[in-house]
Amino acid sequence: MKKILLAGIILMSAFNVVGQNYYISQPEGFGAATTGGGSATPVTITTYTDLKAKIKLSTPQVILISGTITFSASELQISEVVTNKTIIGLPGARLINLKQTASGSGILNLKSGSSNVIIRNLIFEGPGAYDVDGRDNLTSEGCINLWVDHCEFQDGTDGNFDIKNTSDNLTVSWCKFTYLKPAVAGGPGGSNDHRFSNLIGSSSTDAPADGHYSVTFQNCYWAAGCKDRMPRSRNGQLHILNCYYNTAGVSNSNALGLGGGTNNLTCYVENTNFAYVGTVYKNYNSSDGGTVSLQFDGCINGVSNVGTVAKPSYSYTVLPVNDVATYIPDATCGAGATLQVTAAGAMSSCGGSLGIADKAIKLGIKYYPTVIDDVLHVDLSNKSIGTASIKIYSLSGQNVFKYSNKLSSNNKLELNLSSLATGFYLCNLQTDNASITWKIIKK
Repeated sequence: MKKILLAGIILMSAFNVVGQNYYISQPEGFGAATTGGGSATPVTITTYTDLKAKIKLSTPQVILISGTITFSASELQISEVVTNKTIIGLPGARLINLKQTASGSGILNLKSGSSNVIIRNLIFEGPGAYDVDGRDNLTSEGCINLWVDHCEFQDGTDGNFDIKNTSDNLTVSWCKFTYLKPAVAGGPGGSNDHRFSNLIGSSSTDAPADGHYSVTFQNCYWAAGCKDRMPRSRNGQLHILNCYYNTAGVSNSNALGLGGGTNNLTCYVENTNFAYVGTVYKNYNSSDGGTVSLQFDGCINGVSNVGTVAKPSYSYTVLPVNDVATYIPDATCGAGATLQVTAAGAMSSCGGSLGIADKAIKLGIKYYPTVIDDVLHVDLSNKSIGTASIKIYSLSGQNVFKYSNKLSSNNKLELNLSSLATGFYLCNLQTDNASITWKIIKK
């Protein structure tokens, strides 16, 4: 397994974190090193022209998309080298391209040379599947370190979200893939039902510099209308975690289409629910060559393993498989563009919670901000009991801050962290009835 550059993620294994919020502030998995535009001052855009201009700037940017941007007849797929960018949709933000021609289709392409990009809380809407060898709603043609989170992909002409060429180290979390419009038959590409969602690697020889596409799909939902490629991959190093498959209304759908390719492929499928799908695994070795190693761990309706695959070495949170069908497709909080985003770019979940680690949230405990100048605020509700103990740990595991005090009826703590050096830290809060760990950045 590739080593993740953000070494502090490893420290998460030291804590008993058994659940996670619908909202996560940083990526886990292969894309964990992605930081996007960082602390750049957010700018809000409302037009195609502004979006294209902002994403190709060489400087770090945090770009907020407001409202619906519908591509005109003359506005083609935005295809640019994109570096150090965070692109966030305000609630309801949508990018729409309804052109079904090969040259006119597609929404956003991250060209070779792109790096360190975050895309969150956006709806990508295409015109419906039509096999004209067209373009996808989102394509990573060559982005290294990419995090796509809480996005919904609808009705791509060729596909919803494809990964190819020099792309590597990606995390796709809390995303929903669906086809709501009927497929158009008779395209020159040959398929009459090209509702093919996600392709990784465009051929058996296509691979990034190190030979394998390292991609984590976490808490994703392949939903109604998806026919195939969930994902289809060769030359891959894949981790499919806590995902939900329910392609209602599609007969003979195929979930995992895997071929070895010239460099072989590994896929570790963990705590995933294949609730409704025609075929869980389709083998493409006859056309792609190489070997596939595929392992199912704690899955519902998984199939037999093919060889063995080592469990991913990075640290990550795992949702119990029996909860996947409840939390992932939740229309208000689950996969898709369901985050709450303020006009200033501050993000949170809908307020729902998952697992034991979110007791603090259920009790109304709040902590803010996650990027700190000097003061960390922790509001403890009157439902919290006992003694509040807060410990902050450096990336090396050193305890750099301690606080402990008996709770009163309504505690609002202001913890002065001005003495801490700039960097990433982990905070752990313990009370008699709550336990939660979260990440902060000290500016």
